[in-house]
Amino acid sequence: MAEEVVLSIIGLAVTIVGMFGSSLYWLGRKFAEIDKKFEAIDRRFEEIDKRFEAVERRFDEFDRKLASFADSVRSAVVAMNSAVIEFLGLKGLITQGETSFLIREVMRMSQAIRSNPISKEEAEFIRAVFAKGDIDKITVEELEKVAEIVKRWWYEEGSELAYKMFLYVWMLRAYKLFSQQEKR
Repeated sequence: MAEEVVLSIIGLAVTIVGMFGSSLYWLGRKFAEIDKKFEAIDRRFEEIDKRFEAVERRFDEFDRKLASFADSVRSAVVAMNSAVIEFLGLKGLITQGETSFLIREVMRMSQAIRSNPISKEEAEFIRAVFAKGDIDKITVEELEKVAEIVKRWWYEEGSELAYKMFLYVWMLRAYKLFSQQEKR
């Protein structure tokens, strides 16, 4: 009878070990399938990452082209308006009275200048030039320097105020250049 109990226990143990082993084998295969699916998902994510990188490169290229186009437009606008203003000056269509108005306007607008992208020193320079209040006391070189400062400000920020100041300063420069030629 003891032998039968031992054989029953051994039979039961073999059955349990067999079931446990087959369950582990089955679980192992399922985990292997799950691993394969995760690998497939990882590959898809890698492909998606590559596509996003390609899209990001395209956007970067588009940004560069757009910035280049904007710079070209700014340059064309400055060139065109500068030529028109110089022509007005050459024709003598900018008067002494108008220069007083332009100086006052530039001085008024210069009070609104922030110190970025224009430095504090550049803002003070602009105010000092126009604080002179008389076109005869302002040099062409000072006007050209102010024009470059406000043009850079316009290019960097697209500020309407900066461009308006540029146009006014360029009118004063045209008056100064061409009125000096007339005096000679």
